[in-house]
Amino acid sequence: MKDILIVEDNVEERERLRDIFTGKGYSVVCCDAAEKAEGVLATQGFRLVILDIGLGDKSGSYLFNQINALQQRPQIIIFTGNPSVHLKERFLQSGAVDYVVKGSADARKDAFLKRALELIGDPQSGDSGGIDLEKFVSHYVAESSRNLFYDSSGTFAPCEGCGGTQYSVVFSHKPQLPPEIIGEIRCTQCGTIYEGSVG
Repeated sequence: MKDILIVEDNVEERERLRDIFTGKGYSVVCCDAAEKAEGVLATQGFRLVILDIGLGDKSGSYLFNQINALQQRPQIIIFTGNPSVHLKERFLQSGAVDYVVKGSADARKDAFLKRALELIGDPQSGDSGGIDLEKFVSHYVAESSRNLFYDSSGTFAPCEGCGGTQYSVVFSHKPQLPPEIIGEIRCTQCGTIYEGSVG
C-alpha cells in the first residue's frame, strides 16, 4: 500500500505537493486526471488522497464518490481553489477529513506535512528491495549499452501508470549468475512494470 495519491491537474501545484511529501519519505503517486486516478486506484491502495475537485476530464466530486465507495477507503483531503463555506461543509459531511484552499496557510508546506502526520502517521516502508535504475545503469551496464534504457530525449520514458520517471530494478529471488540476470524494472511511484525488463 502506498502512502499518498495526489490528484491535481496543475503541474506546478502537483509537483510542489509531490516534493513536499516525498521529501519526508512518503511514497507518493501523482495523477493529473480523474480517469488516470481511477486506473491507479483499481490496482493500488493508499492511506491518503489529496484531491483537487476542479479536474479537466471528470468532476472531482465524481472521483470523491468513487473513492468513498472503495472497500479499503483512504482518508481524503479536498484541495481546491474554491473557498466556498457551503462546499467545504458538504465535503466534510460526506466523509472528507479536511478541505484545504489553495494559497491559504493550510496549503503551506509545514501545515500540509503536519496534517498528513496527524492523519496517517509516519511514512510506511514501500521499499521493494530493488536498486535505483539510474544507479543500476551507471554501475552495472556497459557504456555502449546504456542508451537502450533511455528514450530519444536521453531520459527514462514516463511510466504508463502514473507518468513518473523514477524506477528501481527488482531482481528475481532465485540464484542466478551472469550472463543470465533476470529481473524487472518497476516505477518507484506506482509499481508499474516497465516493458524493458532486465533479462
